[in-house]
Amino acid sequence: MRPLICAIAAGMLAAAAFSANAATLAYGEAFDTLYKIDLDTRQATTVGRAGTYAGQTIGNISGLTTLRDGSRYAVWGGYKQLLRIDPASGVATVVGSLGLAGQGSGQFDPLDLGMTADCDGTLWLSSGILQQVWTVDPATGATTLVGSTGKPIAGLVANADGLYGSGSRGDHGFYRIDRKTGAATLIGDFGSAASSVLNSVSMGFDAGGTLWAVLNYVPPNSGSVVPDWSDLATIDPATGAMTVLGPIAGPDALRQVGMKGFTTGPTQCSRRPDASGPVAAPVDATWALTLLGLLLCAGAYRGGRRHPRA
Repeated sequence: MRPLICAIAAGMLAAAAFSANAATLAYGEAFDTLYKIDLDTRQATTVGRAGTYAGQTIGNISGLTTLRDGSRYAVWGGYKQLLRIDPASGVATVVGSLGLAGQGSGQFDPLDLGMTADCDGTLWLSSGILQQVWTVDPATGATTLVGSTGKPIAGLVANADGLYGSGSRGDHGFYRIDRKTGAATLIGDFGSAASSVLNSVSMGFDAGGTLWAVLNYVPPNSGSVVPDWSDLATIDPATGAMTVLGPIAGPDALRQVGMKGFTTGPTQCSRRPDASGPVAAPVDATWALTLLGLLLCAGAYRGGRRHPRA
């Protein structure tokens, strides 16, 4: 019996080793195309284009987020529509209007929209231009104003610990968002790692608790040169400090096209037993499998010592 249990434990350890070496994947939207991103190598591969709606190209997509059931949503910035994204093909289906058309400024009516799903399944939408935050009905696209952020928040992310936002267009701050009022409270600055030409930041927590971010430089500041690629970074959620890991390279069609939508998967909603923050890793993570395997094997040998053969 003991050899069998220890064999099972060995299998768990092997699975843990495989998990530790497995590539971490994310997805990003760049104008009208969905990309799969290997976070270990910073390489992007094409999934597919969003398509058209009423004869118009569905582009300027931002706010890509994943609900707990695996469904993916994003926003069509040009026409202020909620989109449902097919993760296998990248094809976008228009859900409905956000009711925000005509509230921007200039030729393209930009609002610098960001979106995320929280642990309750609520969709949150922010505008860096209007400095406001809303909730969104995933069935219709209808928005309900929560309040003013008071800051140009163009990126949102959530986990078990709350709702967070990233500044845009010269604001390099990382903020906590009050879900009752919409007010943004500064946690900290991104620091010197953030380029002066940084336009917007899209974020996602992975299953291990790491906060990943994609840095978009399009449109460029006046007189600046657009970098060839968006950058991949991590952010310390406790301080806001940013670490830039390097460019996300890929097909030539991605060159000089800003990546404004980014998701690492469903919102991470597990908490530590002390409820002081999000869990550092999921229950099927490397450390959990390793510990369980060792406990099984140790328990088997202790049982054997308590019940010796006659």
